[in-house]
Amino acid sequence: MKQQPGKLGIREYVSIAILMVGTKATEDTPSMLYNQVQNAAWMIPILTAGIFFIPLFLLMKVMSLFQDKNLFSVIQTLLGRYIGFFVCLFIFVISSFAISFDTRNYTDIIRTYYFPTTPAFIIYALLMSVCAYGAKKGIQHVGSVSYLLVYFAVLSLFLALLLSTQVSNIQALFPIWGPGKLEILKQSSQSLTLYGDFFILALIIPYIPSSKAFRKGTWIAFTFVSFQISISVLTFICMFDESLGGINYPFHTAIRYISLGNYIPNIEIIFFTIWIMAAFIRFTAFLYIVAFMLGHIFKVKDFEFLTPSLATIYLLIGSIPEPSIEVISKIKPIIANVAGPTFAAISIILWLVALVKGEFKHANNKNSL
Repeated sequence: MKQQPGKLGIREYVSIAILMVGTKATEDTPSMLYNQVQNAAWMIPILTAGIFFIPLFLLMKVMSLFQDKNLFSVIQTLLGRYIGFFVCLFIFVISSFAISFDTRNYTDIIRTYYFPTTPAFIIYALLMSVCAYGAKKGIQHVGSVSYLLVYFAVLSLFLALLLSTQVSNIQALFPIWGPGKLEILKQSSQSLTLYGDFFILALIIPYIPSSKAFRKGTWIAFTFVSFQISISVLTFICMFDESLGGINYPFHTAIRYISLGNYIPNIEIIFFTIWIMAAFIRFTAFLYIVAFMLGHIFKVKDFEFLTPSLATIYLLIGSIPEPSIEVISKIKPIIANVAGPTFAAISIILWLVALVKGEFKHANNKNSL
């Protein structure tokens, strides 16, 4: 495949990772976690991160054996041409459905809270058009814009959370263990999709200066977003208490309650502007990676030119289920339950295959020479 010149710096890579995963705190993730374990939902992101650490660490070890190779190349090298092809194709299908339903989810947020009179299809089409244009520019451009935006996105989120404490009640966190420790552990193990994006980010390793930079950037972003999402969920629990389970998008509900004193009562437009730019970056990067997947599977050299076609297909897929509640309550959880465990299982299998084939011994012998 043809790859664009230039490399992503570690700052740009970390920025992309934070925006791709961290923005989940601003969608329906907090309310979904609350419905699982009630007021103990803030523990899920940290415990899930602890569980996902193991397969992610094993994946990092495997990727370090194959310098400058992307995830799909490593899968086909270790699992063979035919098995590797179907594994890569399965990852592509899961990712495709995920981006379709996630972009539809964001379209519903925009229409419900900010542009209620605008047809959903128009908003959806504009979102996908911007993402397709950005993805066609290349991952280096996405990284540069991400680095410029990530500070504003993180600061605006924590500012919103800080202002939300004005109408919060810490008593909502008790009883601290919610439905019980075993239930918390069970739901944590079933929420691996929360960090599934770190798995597919291994596809852009060829654009990062070294495997060491990739590992360092991954752990920085992984640690940061796990605490970011946890703090966000904790704040929403204190703010909404039991009603959080019935609020689809607590972040956007919260910013309507907060203000900067009596003179600046309505500041949600500030948070919305930064949030929508972060959303563009998230899905632009996601769309580029999915196009990279398709290009690798079917040997398409100029895979960047696939992004407009893929964006159109995802737009049509995301527009099939008309009622937004159907997307949230039926289809999206299926993808969420499959993606995370699948990515974790593939990571462990790759490590086992590499171990059995003696790839680690070969690497050690090569380094000793």
